[in-house]
Amino acid sequence: MKRIVPAAAAVITAGLICLTGGCNNPRVTDVHLTDTELARIQEGVLMPEAREADYVEQLAAAREGYKQALLNLIAYYESVGNATKLQWARTELKTFEQMVHYSYLMPGEWLPENLSAAESIEEADRLYEQAMDLYRQAGGLLMVTNDALLRQSLQLFNQLIREYPTSDKIDDAAYRAARIYEHLKNYELAAVLYQRAFQWNPETRYPARFRAAYVLDRRLRMRADALPLYKLAVEKESMYQNNTEYALARIQQLSTPNPRPAPDVQIQGD
Repeated sequence: MKRIVPAAAAVITAGLICLTGGCNNPRVTDVHLTDTELARIQEGVLMPEAREADYVEQLAAAREGYKQALLNLIAYYESVGNATKLQWARTELKTFEQMVHYSYLMPGEWLPENLSAAESIEEADRLYEQAMDLYRQAGGLLMVTNDALLRQSLQLFNQLIREYPTSDKIDDAAYRAARIYEHLKNYELAAVLYQRAFQWNPETRYPARFRAAYVLDRRLRMRADALPLYKLAVEKESMYQNNTEYALARIQQLSTPNPRPAPDVQIQGD
């Protein structure tokens, strides 16, 4: 994330322009990021460690090895005509294939933070539109939402990220996937994907920094991690005035001992 927040920037850029009156907002210019907070942002929050990726890879290899061993055993018993043991092996293989095999890591987790959403790829654009069509048909996270269609769109957003990691749509896909994960109450993955959206495109039009902060603050109670992201949202997403005012209030509250729980807010942005 070093390319997102320069290490030398210890103070958020002064003189942000008010959206309505064109004036400087002194509350914004008073918001500071400490070196520790900058480091926390650069490292990311809830991102998987290399060890986790190694363990998941080992598990996938072990699963494939186990399946292949059963297939070899089935072939052997077929060749020697041992019907009883052949049936045992086939039953074990069927049981294995019917088991739930968790992925553990989604594409947005195991792909690196330094990808760049820069390349126009026709196939990725088409896949994104298919995912968005399902997203809209599902209700777009309004009051009445079809979760089955949302999950289908989520699969396509993840497929786009996995298959076209240089596409200029990966930040859009990451943000939409995060919105769905948040709706489905998978707050850890939502926080990761919101961060990926602005990591992969620092100029993303979405309020990804604010949403990441809000999920960490209100849903996961990780307020020390939420604080620098609220500050970053004030700097980078000031076009969302309501979000900015809420972030400024939370920054003040979280900067004092025993901060109050975060209240609900109607978040601006898609």
